[in-house]
Amino acid sequence: MPFKKVNVKEEINKRLENDIELKKAYEYAQLEYEVLKQLVKMRNEMGLSQSDVARKSGLTQQMVSRIETVGNSPTLRNFIKYVDSLGLEIKIEKKNNNMEYSKV
Repeated sequence: MPFKKVNVKEEINKRLENDIELKKAYEYAQLEYEVLKQLVKMRNEMGLSQSDVARKSGLTQQMVSRIETVGNSPTLRNFIKYVDSLGLEIKIEKKNNNMEYSKV
């Protein structure tokens, strides 16, 4: 069978359009990734290492690492300790109903 070149982004977008459950799961994964990416970026901009955050938060460095890893679900208490140790706060706002998450 000959090799067929596939446009991965196009293929993913097609599947997302055709499978509502997959689309929902993909959007949640994207949100999780964006939150973690933002937190790690802010930590780095502050010049803090994971060990620094661990000392400030009372968590272990391994716990901080797990919090920053997609696919892990820290307890709410540990997540708040992490955020607080960066001098940040969590705000809950009503979602804009017209908001559409970006596709790949």
